[in-house]
Amino acid sequence: MYKILIADDEKMERDLIRYLLTRDFPGRFQILEASNGEEALLFIRREKADILLTDVQMPFRNGIELASEAKKLIPDIEILFFSGFDDFEYVQNALILRAVNYILKPVNEEDFRQIITGILTRLDSRTIDFAKSMSYYQDSFYDRPKRPEEAAETTAQSDQILLENISLAISLKRPDQLAGLVDQLLVKCSDSTAHSPVYTRHIAISLLQLLMKAIPSATEADFEAAAEEIYVLRHFSDIREILLRYLEQLTADLHQEIDGAGYCVHLVRQYIAEHYGEELTLNLLAEQVYLSPNYLSNMFTKVTGCSLHKYIKNFRMKKAQELLVGSNMKIVDISRAVGYPTASYFIKTFQEVYGITPSGYRAKAGMPEKKETSETS
Repeated sequence: MYKILIADDEKMERDLIRYLLTRDFPGRFQILEASNGEEALLFIRREKADILLTDVQMPFRNGIELASEAKKLIPDIEILFFSGFDDFEYVQNALILRAVNYILKPVNEEDFRQIITGILTRLDSRTIDFAKSMSYYQDSFYDRPKRPEEAAETTAQSDQILLENISLAISLKRPDQLAGLVDQLLVKCSDSTAHSPVYTRHIAISLLQLLMKAIPSATEADFEAAAEEIYVLRHFSDIREILLRYLEQLTADLHQEIDGAGYCVHLVRQYIAEHYGEELTLNLLAEQVYLSPNYLSNMFTKVTGCSLHKYIKNFRMKKAQELLVGSNMKIVDISRAVGYPTASYFIKTFQEVYGITPSGYRAKAGMPEKKETSETS
Protein backbone atom coordinates (compact mmCIF):
# COMPACT_ATOMS: atom_id res chain seq x y z
CA MET A 1 0.00 0.00 0.00
CA TYR A 2 1.38 3.37 -1.03
CA LYS A 3 0.86 6.68 0.74
CA ILE A 4 -0.73 9.33 -1.42
CA LEU A 5 -1.21 12.94 -0.32
CA ILE A 6 -3.96 15.07 -1.84
CA ALA A 7 -3.20 18.78 -1.38
CA ASP A 8 -6.04 21.10 -2.36
CA ASP A 9 -7.78 23.94 -0.53
CA GLU A 10 -11.14 22.88 -1.99
CA LYS A 11 -12.70 20.04 0.00
CA MET A 12 -14.99 19.02 -2.87
CA GLU A 13 -11.96 18.47 -5.09
CA ARG A 14 -10.23 16.40 -2.41
CA ASP A 15 -13.38 14.34 -1.94
CA LEU A 16 -13.60 13.69 -5.68
CA ILE A 17 -9.97 12.55 -5.92
CA ARG A 18 -10.43 10.33 -2.86
CA TYR A 19 -13.55 8.80 -4.41
CA LEU A 20 -11.79 8.05 -7.71
CA LEU A 21 -8.80 6.49 -5.94
CA THR A 22 -10.89 4.24 -3.70
CA ARG A 23 -13.22 3.26 -6.53
CA ASP A 24 -10.62 2.50 -9.20
CA PHE A 25 -7.70 1.37 -7.02
CA PRO A 26 -9.19 -0.35 -3.95
CA GLY A 27 -6.65 -1.26 -1.30
CA ARG A 28 -3.71 0.33 -3.12
CA PHE A 29 -3.43 3.62 -1.24
CA GLN A 30 -3.35 5.10 2.21
CA ILE A 31 -4.90 8.48 1.44
CA LEU A 32 -3.88 11.65 3.27
CA GLU A 33 -5.37 15.11 2.78
CA ALA A 34 -4.09 18.65 3.28
CA SER A 35 -5.99 21.90 2.75
CA ASN A 36 -2.96 24.15 2.18
CA GLY A 37 0.70 24.02 1.22
CA GLU A 38 2.10 24.31 4.76
CA GLU A 39 -0.08 21.52 6.08
CA ALA A 40 0.89 19.38 3.09
CA LEU A 41 4.60 19.95 3.71
CA LEU A 42 4.18 18.88 7.33
CA PHE A 43 2.47 15.69 6.17
CA ILE A 44 5.32 14.99 3.75
CA ARG A 45 7.89 15.41 6.51
CA ARG A 46 5.86 13.24 8.84
CA GLU A 47 4.47 10.54 6.57
CA LYS A 48 6.99 10.26 3.70
CA ALA A 49 4.36 10.07 0.98
CA ASP A 50 5.00 8.09 -2.21
CA ILE A 51 2.76 10.28 -4.35
CA LEU A 52 1.84 13.96 -4.14
CA LEU A 53 -1.29 15.15 -5.93
CA THR A 54 -1.30 18.91 -5.58
CA ASP A 55 -3.31 21.84 -6.81
CA VAL A 56 -1.14 24.61 -8.23
CA GLN A 57 -2.99 27.43 -6.47
CA MET A 58 -3.11 27.02 -2.67
CA PRO A 59 -2.86 29.24 0.41
CA PHE A 60 0.47 29.78 2.21
CA ARG A 61 2.53 27.74 -0.24
CA ASN A 62 1.55 27.05 -3.84
CA GLY A 63 1.80 23.67 -5.52
CA ILE A 64 5.05 24.42 -7.35
CA GLU A 65 6.77 25.50 -4.13
CA LEU A 66 5.36 22.49 -2.29
CA ALA A 67 6.55 20.09 -4.99
CA SER A 68 10.01 21.64 -4.97
CA GLU A 69 10.30 21.13 -1.18
CA ALA A 70 8.87 17.61 -1.49
CA LYS A 71 11.54 16.69 -4.05
CA LYS A 72 14.26 17.87 -1.68
CA LEU A 73 12.86 15.72 1.13
CA ILE A 74 11.89 12.70 -0.99
CA PRO A 75 13.75 12.76 -4.32
CA ASP A 76 11.81 9.82 -5.78
CA ILE A 77 8.34 11.09 -4.86
CA GLU A 78 5.84 10.95 -7.72
CA ILE A 79 4.10 14.27 -8.39
CA LEU A 80 0.90 15.10 -10.23
CA PHE A 81 -0.27 18.70 -10.62
CA PHE A 82 -3.88 19.66 -11.23
CA SER A 83 -5.30 23.13 -11.60
CA GLY A 84 -8.09 25.17 -13.05
CA PHE A 85 -5.53 27.48 -14.61
CA ASP A 86 -4.28 26.57 -18.08
CA ASP A 87 -1.02 28.41 -17.52
CA PHE A 88 2.00 27.49 -19.64
CA GLU A 89 4.41 28.82 -17.02
CA TYR A 90 3.04 26.38 -14.48
CA VAL A 91 3.36 23.57 -16.99
CA GLN A 92 7.02 24.48 -17.56
CA ASN A 93 7.71 24.48 -13.82
CA ALA A 94 5.97 21.14 -13.46
CA LEU A 95 8.16 19.65 -16.17
CA ILE A 96 11.30 21.05 -14.55
CA LEU A 97 10.32 19.25 -11.36
CA ARG A 98 9.74 16.09 -13.39
CA ALA A 99 6.12 15.88 -12.38
CA VAL A 100 4.27 12.86 -13.69
CA ASN A 101 1.70 14.98 -15.45
CA TYR A 102 -0.33 18.13 -15.38
CA ILE A 103 -4.08 17.88 -15.72
CA LEU A 104 -6.76 20.54 -15.69
CA LYS A 105 -9.85 20.74 -13.54
CA PRO A 106 -12.45 19.43 -13.79
CA VAL A 107 -10.53 16.16 -13.71
CA ASN A 108 -11.29 13.74 -16.52
CA GLU A 109 -11.84 10.36 -14.86
CA GLU A 110 -10.30 8.27 -17.64
CA ASP A 111 -7.21 10.48 -17.92
CA PHE A 112 -6.81 10.41 -14.16
CA ARG A 113 -7.12 6.61 -14.08
CA GLN A 114 -4.44 6.21 -16.76
CA ILE A 115 -2.03 8.57 -15.01
CA ILE A 116 -2.42 6.83 -11.63
CA THR A 117 -2.01 3.44 -13.30
CA GLY A 118 1.27 4.62 -14.78
CA ILE A 119 2.45 5.87 -11.39
CA LEU A 120 1.58 2.54 -9.76
CA THR A 121 3.47 0.67 -12.45
CA ARG A 122 6.60 2.70 -11.76
CA LEU A 123 6.29 2.35 -7.99
CA ASP A 124 5.68 -1.40 -8.14
CA SER A 125 8.64 -1.85 -10.48
CA ARG A 126 10.86 0.23 -8.21
CA THR A 127 9.85 -1.78 -5.15
CA ILE A 128 10.40 -5.14 -6.84
CA ASP A 129 13.79 -4.10 -8.19
CA PHE A 130 14.82 -2.88 -4.77
CA ALA A 131 13.72 -6.08 -3.05
CA LYS A 132 15.64 -8.20 -5.57
CA SER A 133 18.79 -6.20 -5.02
CA MET A 134 18.81 -6.67 -1.24
CA SER A 135 22.20 -7.92 -0.14
CA TYR A 136 21.99 -7.86 3.61
CA TYR A 137 22.72 -11.58 3.80
CA GLN A 138 26.21 -10.94 2.38
CA ASP A 139 27.34 -8.48 5.04
CA SER A 140 30.00 -10.09 7.22
CA PHE A 141 28.82 -8.31 10.33
CA TYR A 142 25.19 -9.12 9.69
CA ASP A 143 25.60 -12.41 7.87
CA ARG A 144 22.45 -14.40 8.32
CA PRO A 145 23.04 -17.38 10.61
CA LYS A 146 23.05 -20.78 8.99
CA ARG A 147 19.80 -22.53 9.80
CA PRO A 148 19.91 -25.67 11.89
CA GLU A 149 18.39 -28.68 10.18
CA GLU A 150 15.31 -28.54 12.35
CA ALA A 151 14.69 -24.91 11.47
CA ALA A 152 15.22 -25.58 7.77
CA GLU A 153 12.44 -28.15 7.82
CA THR A 154 9.93 -25.80 9.47
CA THR A 155 10.72 -22.53 7.71
CA ALA A 156 7.49 -20.92 6.56
CA GLN A 157 7.44 -18.94 3.35
CA SER A 158 5.25 -16.33 5.01
CA ASP A 159 7.93 -15.65 7.63
CA GLN A 160 10.52 -15.10 4.91
CA ILE A 161 8.20 -12.71 3.12
CA LEU A 162 7.67 -10.81 6.37
CA LEU A 163 11.42 -10.51 6.88
CA GLU A 164 11.87 -9.22 3.33
CA ASN A 165 9.07 -6.70 3.81
CA ILE A 166 10.61 -5.58 7.10
CA SER A 167 13.92 -5.02 5.33
CA LEU A 168 12.14 -3.07 2.62
CA ALA A 169 10.26 -0.92 5.15
CA ILE A 170 13.57 -0.06 6.80
CA SER A 171 15.18 0.86 3.49
CA LEU A 172 12.20 2.99 2.45
CA LYS A 173 12.15 4.63 5.90
CA ARG A 174 8.61 3.63 6.86
CA PRO A 175 8.66 3.45 10.69
CA ASP A 176 4.91 2.91 11.09
CA GLN A 177 4.83 0.14 8.49
CA LEU A 178 7.95 -1.37 10.04
CA ALA A 179 6.38 -1.54 13.49
CA GLY A 180 3.29 -3.26 12.10
CA LEU A 181 5.31 -5.88 10.21
CA VAL A 182 7.51 -6.63 13.21
CA ASP A 183 4.41 -7.04 15.34
CA GLN A 184 3.01 -9.55 12.84
CA LEU A 185 6.22 -11.55 12.89
CA LEU A 186 6.44 -11.56 16.69
CA VAL A 187 2.84 -12.73 16.98
CA LYS A 188 3.63 -15.65 14.66
CA CYS A 189 6.77 -16.52 16.60
CA SER A 190 4.92 -16.46 19.91
CA ASP A 191 2.86 -19.45 18.79
CA SER A 192 4.88 -22.26 20.36
CA THR A 193 2.73 -24.90 18.68
CA ALA A 194 3.65 -23.67 15.20
CA HIS A 195 7.41 -23.23 15.60
CA SER A 196 10.15 -25.06 17.42
CA PRO A 197 12.34 -23.13 19.90
CA VAL A 198 15.30 -23.46 17.53
CA TYR A 199 13.37 -22.01 14.61
CA THR A 200 11.97 -19.21 16.77
CA ARG A 201 15.49 -18.18 17.77
CA HIS A 202 16.58 -18.32 14.15
CA ILE A 203 13.80 -15.90 13.14
CA ALA A 204 14.56 -13.68 16.13
CA ILE A 205 18.23 -13.45 15.16
CA SER A 206 17.31 -12.71 11.55
CA LEU A 207 15.05 -9.88 12.71
CA LEU A 208 17.70 -8.62 15.11
CA GLN A 209 20.18 -8.43 12.23
CA LEU A 210 17.83 -6.31 10.13
CA LEU A 211 17.07 -3.91 12.97
CA MET A 212 20.63 -3.47 14.21
CA LYS A 213 22.09 -3.13 10.75
CA ALA A 214 19.93 -0.02 10.29
CA ILE A 215 20.84 1.57 13.64
CA PRO A 216 23.91 3.79 13.09
CA SER A 217 25.06 3.54 16.69
CA ALA A 218 24.88 -0.27 16.82
CA THR A 219 28.26 -2.02 16.88
CA GLU A 220 29.34 -5.57 16.19
CA ALA A 221 29.80 -6.07 19.91
CA ASP A 222 26.23 -4.89 20.53
CA PHE A 223 24.93 -7.36 17.97
CA GLU A 224 26.92 -10.29 19.31
CA ALA A 225 25.82 -9.57 22.88
CA ALA A 226 22.15 -9.31 21.91
CA ALA A 227 22.33 -12.43 19.74
CA GLU A 228 23.98 -14.42 22.52
CA GLU A 229 21.30 -13.29 24.92
CA ILE A 230 18.57 -14.45 22.54
CA TYR A 231 20.20 -17.85 22.17
CA VAL A 232 20.21 -18.50 25.94
CA LEU A 233 16.84 -17.04 26.92
CA ARG A 234 14.18 -19.66 27.61
CA HIS A 235 11.02 -17.58 27.30
CA PHE A 236 9.91 -15.90 24.10
CA SER A 237 8.54 -12.94 26.07
CA ASP A 238 12.14 -12.10 27.05
CA ILE A 239 13.33 -12.44 23.45
CA ARG A 240 10.45 -10.24 22.32
CA GLU A 241 11.48 -7.56 24.82
CA ILE A 242 14.99 -7.41 23.34
CA LEU A 243 13.67 -7.11 19.79
CA LEU A 244 11.15 -4.42 20.73
CA ARG A 245 13.89 -2.43 22.42
CA TYR A 246 15.87 -2.24 19.19
CA LEU A 247 12.70 -1.68 17.16
CA GLU A 248 11.87 1.35 19.32
CA GLN A 249 15.38 2.72 18.86
CA LEU A 250 15.25 2.27 15.09
CA THR A 251 11.77 3.75 14.65
CA ALA A 252 12.81 6.75 16.73
CA ASP A 253 15.85 7.22 14.48
CA LEU A 254 13.70 6.92 11.36
CA HIS A 255 11.09 9.35 12.65
CA GLN A 256 13.76 11.89 13.49
CA GLU A 257 15.35 11.51 10.07
CA ILE A 258 12.04 11.77 8.21
CA ASP A 259 10.28 14.38 10.26
CA GLY A 260 13.17 16.61 11.06
CA ALA A 261 12.91 16.62 14.84
CA GLY A 262 14.10 20.21 15.03
CA TYR A 263 11.33 21.32 12.68
CA CYS A 264 8.63 19.57 14.72
CA VAL A 265 9.99 21.07 17.92
CA HIS A 266 10.00 24.48 16.22
CA LEU A 267 6.32 24.05 15.34
CA VAL A 268 5.48 23.06 18.91
CA ARG A 269 7.36 26.05 20.31
CA GLN A 270 5.59 28.31 17.85
CA TYR A 271 2.21 26.94 18.90
CA ILE A 272 3.07 27.46 22.58
CA ALA A 273 4.13 31.05 21.88
CA GLU A 274 0.81 31.74 20.19
CA HIS A 275 -1.44 29.88 22.65
CA TYR A 276 0.33 30.04 26.03
CA GLY A 277 -2.71 31.77 27.54
CA GLU A 278 -4.87 28.76 26.71
CA GLU A 279 -4.91 25.20 28.04
CA LEU A 280 -1.91 23.32 26.67
CA THR A 281 -1.83 19.54 27.02
CA LEU A 282 0.62 16.99 25.66
CA ASN A 283 -2.14 15.39 23.60
CA LEU A 284 -3.13 18.74 22.08
CA LEU A 285 0.45 19.61 21.12
CA ALA A 286 1.05 16.12 19.70
CA GLU A 287 -1.99 16.55 17.46
CA GLN A 288 -0.52 19.75 16.02
CA VAL A 289 2.49 17.87 14.61
CA TYR A 290 0.83 14.47 13.97
CA LEU A 291 2.94 12.59 16.53
CA SER A 292 2.02 10.35 19.44
CA PRO A 293 2.16 12.12 22.83
CA ASN A 294 4.88 9.82 24.15
CA TYR A 295 7.04 10.23 21.05
CA LEU A 296 6.67 14.02 21.06
CA SER A 297 7.55 14.18 24.76
CA ASN A 298 10.71 12.13 24.28
CA MET A 299 11.73 13.97 21.11
CA PHE A 300 11.19 17.41 22.65
CA THR A 301 13.35 16.52 25.64
CA LYS A 302 16.04 15.05 23.40
CA VAL A 303 16.20 18.11 21.14
CA THR A 304 15.89 20.84 23.79
CA GLY A 305 17.31 19.16 26.88
CA CYS A 306 14.15 20.29 28.69
CA SER A 307 10.86 18.50 29.26
CA LEU A 308 7.82 19.86 27.46
CA HIS A 309 6.04 20.51 30.77
CA LYS A 310 8.99 22.49 32.11
CA TYR A 311 9.33 24.45 28.86
CA ILE A 312 5.68 25.53 28.97
CA LYS A 313 5.95 26.51 32.63
CA ASN A 314 9.12 28.55 32.06
CA PHE A 315 7.64 30.23 28.98
CA ARG A 316 4.55 31.26 30.92
CA MET A 317 6.63 32.53 33.82
CA LYS A 318 8.74 34.71 31.51
CA LYS A 319 5.58 36.17 30.02
CA ALA A 320 4.30 36.79 33.53
CA GLN A 321 7.54 38.63 34.36
CA GLU A 322 7.04 40.88 31.35
CA LEU A 323 3.47 41.69 32.35
CA LEU A 324 4.39 42.31 35.98
CA VAL A 325 7.02 44.86 35.01
CA GLY A 326 5.57 46.23 31.80
CA SER A 327 1.90 46.61 32.70
CA ASN A 328 -0.37 47.58 35.56
CA MET A 329 -2.51 44.46 35.24
CA LYS A 330 -3.76 42.83 38.40
CA ILE A 331 -2.11 39.56 39.43
CA VAL A 332 -5.32 37.64 38.87
CA ASP A 333 -5.53 39.01 35.31
CA ILE A 334 -1.88 38.20 34.62
CA SER A 335 -2.53 34.69 35.90
CA ARG A 336 -5.31 34.17 33.37
CA ALA A 337 -3.33 35.85 30.59
CA VAL A 338 -0.48 33.34 30.90
CA GLY A 339 -2.67 30.26 31.10
CA TYR A 340 -3.35 29.80 34.82
CA PRO A 341 -7.10 29.93 35.53
CA THR A 342 -6.40 29.71 39.28
CA ALA A 343 -4.39 32.64 40.62
CA SER A 344 -3.28 30.74 43.71
CA TYR A 345 -1.65 28.05 41.57
CA PHE A 346 0.00 30.72 39.43
CA ILE A 347 1.44 32.43 42.53
CA LYS A 348 2.71 29.12 43.89
CA THR A 349 4.37 28.26 40.57
CA PHE A 350 5.92 31.72 40.20
CA GLN A 351 7.37 31.50 43.69
CA GLU A 352 8.78 28.02 43.00
CA VAL A 353 10.54 29.29 39.88
CA TYR A 354 11.80 32.68 41.11
CA GLY A 355 11.78 32.34 44.89
CA ILE A 356 9.52 35.36 45.26
CA THR A 357 5.81 36.11 44.91
CA PRO A 358 4.52 37.99 41.85
CA SER A 359 3.70 41.07 43.94
CA GLY A 360 7.12 40.87 45.58
CA TYR A 361 8.76 40.66 42.15
CA ARG A 362 6.78 43.66 40.95
CA ALA A 363 7.75 45.69 44.03
CA LYS A 364 11.40 44.71 43.68
CA ALA A 365 11.33 45.91 40.07
CA GLY A 366 10.26 49.34 41.30
CA MET A 367 6.76 49.20 39.84
CA PRO A 368 4.03 51.13 41.64
CA GLU A 369 2.12 48.76 43.85
CA LYS A 370 -1.37 47.89 42.66
CA LYS A 371 -4.08 48.19 45.28
CA GLU A 372 -5.21 44.60 45.50
CA THR A 373 -7.12 43.15 48.41
CA SER A 374 -4.80 40.17 48.46
CA GLU A 375 -2.10 38.48 46.43
CA THR A 376 -4.78 36.78 44.33
CA SER A 377 -6.99 39.75 43.67
